[in-house]
Amino acid sequence: MVSALFKAVQKNLHGIVAALVDRRTDINAHNEMQYTPLLMACEMGKTETAEVLIAKGASLEEKMPNSNMVLHVTVQAGAVSITNLLLRKGMDANITSQGEQTPLHVAAFHNKGSIVDILINAGAKINAVTEELVTPLHVASQRGNVDFAQQLLHHKANVNVKDKQSKTPLHLATEKGDHVMVELLLSFNADPNAMDKEKKTPLHTAAMGGHLNTFNVLLAQKARFGIKDMDGCSPIHYATIKGNAEIIQILLTAGKNKNIDDKNIWRKTPLHLAAEHGHSDLINLLLSNGSVINALHNNKDTPLHCACKAGHFNSVNSLVSWSQGEKANLQATNSFKKIPLQIAEFSTSDNQAQIVTLLKKKMLVR
Repeated sequence: MVSALFKAVQKNLHGIVAALVDRRTDINAHNEMQYTPLLMACEMGKTETAEVLIAKGASLEEKMPNSNMVLHVTVQAGAVSITNLLLRKGMDANITSQGEQTPLHVAAFHNKGSIVDILINAGAKINAVTEELVTPLHVASQRGNVDFAQQLLHHKANVNVKDKQSKTPLHLATEKGDHVMVELLLSFNADPNAMDKEKKTPLHTAAMGGHLNTFNVLLAQKARFGIKDMDGCSPIHYATIKGNAEIIQILLTAGKNKNIDDKNIWRKTPLHLAAEHGHSDLINLLLSNGSVINALHNNKDTPLHCACKAGHFNSVNSLVSWSQGEKANLQATNSFKKIPLQIAEFSTSDNQAQIVTLLKKKMLVR
């Protein structure tokens, strides 16, 4: 009879469900997946069957293995009628499941916009937080659910709220490169210069991801491009690591080249990073905009030392071939008294022999 009850629920045969319950079939029985008939009806959005089960006294306290309650399951299914019914029966709109997720978090994750007003009118807290201090707006922003986020913002959701990592919804939207969501959040006064735990702003995040459209949207809304994170890196450092010439050019133009030799906590300039990561095209871009070719980082390595150590032939070639203004110092010694050639000779890269030959040739010519 229990098996027949679950089959009747699946097929939404609410008359048979009522008859089986009247014949004393266990209304709160669990199947092999740990569903009760009511949980199954709610997840499948079987409104008539759910109404019968609730009227017949099905427990509203049963949980799924992941701690989801019947209201969470119903919201996930987007079942408006059942949601209304459960709330009328006195279910708490802020009831929590695993990780302290409320039904509004579930709605935000699954983009169930039709449920928002129902939950809020029933007392759902718009800025409810999970164990990780994530709000429904964080969830919607990360998932790219723009219309849902807009509903939350119209209900006065806190646009600058921070999670456990001190990330705002704007940080999360920027990580995804979702410029539409970013524009929406900014239009509701999201702070473009908010810092997370690592002191990264959304502009850092956009540069790290190479999200050009998002980067431009942030910059247009007065995002400050010179802010440094806890590693002393400004957005230009991350754009260089990513190899994104377009973002670097935008930053150089916006800052009138003032940030071109910004140093991080290791005293590395963008030119050091371009050499280290093998972005020879960026080396030429940075040098042509006035970057110091023989800048020294913590170990007194020049960009040429960095390129030799990493084994990037094209980067080495770009540096030693630069002829406009100051040239790369082939005799510069670092903290270990090594010149670039000695660094190259000890390298184990595939381009080691090629780099050594090039450096020896250049040293003879000079």
